[in-house]
Amino acid sequence: MNIRVVILVLIIVVFALVSGLLSYSVSDGISLTEAYSNGNIKVIQETSAGTVPHEVMITNHGNNAIKIKEGDMLASTISQNLVIAEDKKISQGSNETVKAYCLNPSKRAIVDTKLLPVNNTNNAVNKIISGSDPSDPQSALKAQLQIWIITTEDNLNPYNGEPVAVVENQNLTWSQFRQDIASAKDDVMTLFNVTEDQIPDLNQTQSNAGPSQSLIDNTINWIKGSLGIGS
Repeated sequence: MNIRVVILVLIIVVFALVSGLLSYSVSDGISLTEAYSNGNIKVIQETSAGTVPHEVMITNHGNNAIKIKEGDMLASTISQNLVIAEDKKISQGSNETVKAYCLNPSKRAIVDTKLLPVNNTNNAVNKIISGSDPSDPQSALKAQLQIWIITTEDNLNPYNGEPVAVVENQNLTWSQFRQDIASAKDDVMTLFNVTEDQIPDLNQTQSNAGPSQSLIDNTINWIKGSLGIGS
């Protein structure tokens, strides 16, 4: 078979696959950041400082459903930066309360603050979220402390910002809280098989390439391999 015909057929297959994926993606819902860029959502901090996990209200004013995913980040200049702790779909014209963990312990959460969706957090934090149960207070607090160990690169100050509010809100003793932090650090090192000096390496941002981009890349690589074309 003529090599040009082969290439043409493969290109048609690639575009058919990508078009189908994009069509399914839109019908199933759009991402949080896409909805925000279209001006179709409002994200509001609902819970006060010291709540674990926090809750945010997301209102969908658009014409498409919104796919909320674990790891989606919400930023603020005055309140907490948060990371969403559950997958949820929000239909058009409705709102949902979504659970989220705190990312920067030096700040306190402020009720009614507007939050800005900003892509996805790093792989290590995502792994901790996936292994936690945000509806269980003990599991949620354990995950929250582990996240702080990573995001502060093992420099968590328990006597400032959100940690102080956690102690006050949950009626913890300082000795128990310090022990919980030490246990969280041990759990992080065990979970990721790292030493104390390697904990800062966990605070790395992951790639935000979407599924359609991954499909395109994989298909192109397959085509190259089939045709004997190098990278």
